Amino acid sequence: MVEDKKPQHQHDFDGIEENDNDLPRWWLGIFAVTIAFAVFYVPYYHFMHPEKLPHAALQAELDQRQTVLAAAEAEKAAEQPADPNATLTAAFQAGGWEESGKAVYNANCAACHAPDGGGTIGPNFTDDYYLHGGKLSDIIHVVTEGVPAKGMISWKPILKPDQIRDVSFFVRSLRGTTPAQPKEKQGELVDEAGNFVDAAAPTE
Repeated sequence: MVEDKKPQHQHDFDGIEENDNDLPRWWLGIFAVTIAFAVFYVPYYHFMHPEKLPHAALQAELDQRQTVLAAAEAEKAAEQPADPNATLTAAFQAGGWEESGKAVYNANCAACHAPDGGGTIGPNFTDDYYLHGGKLSDIIHVVTEGVPAKGMISWKPILKPDQIRDVSFFVRSLRGTTPAQPKEKQGELVDEAGNFVDAAAPTE
């Protein structure tokens, strides 16, 4: 253990003696190193290369990740059609679903909507008035999920996806036909594309 040097100054206050000894050389050495480090650190990081500071590096990494995510979202959006009904409309116009759609309709839908689509318990499919929208995607959604509040079950546990699509296409094909005993109009008027003409269309 290093003995204290002879004090250069001695203070005595309230019975407490204080000697003004020199600091250890190892402590002074560390202090000198930190000062020298600061002399180089501050100009290098705060003036010459501020982008290397921790908060700047973090922000750069976050910006890079945001750019990658934005590019992925843009690529995903580019792969999807602008109109979600475009693909369905093309398939509907291409045909090939008529026989399957009619068979599914007669087996599962005719009892409530009449064989010719004129409606009995369920609504009329032949006019231009719809409760839940007249777009192909709207019809598929109703068939898939059902309308429990109106007594219509969900058909997704029973029918396959292609059967749901085909019967939805068949339902859409009934619009504009003339049933034997058409049921009164229900819902709101839709245009040729199946969009509600009135902005305040019902949500039930």
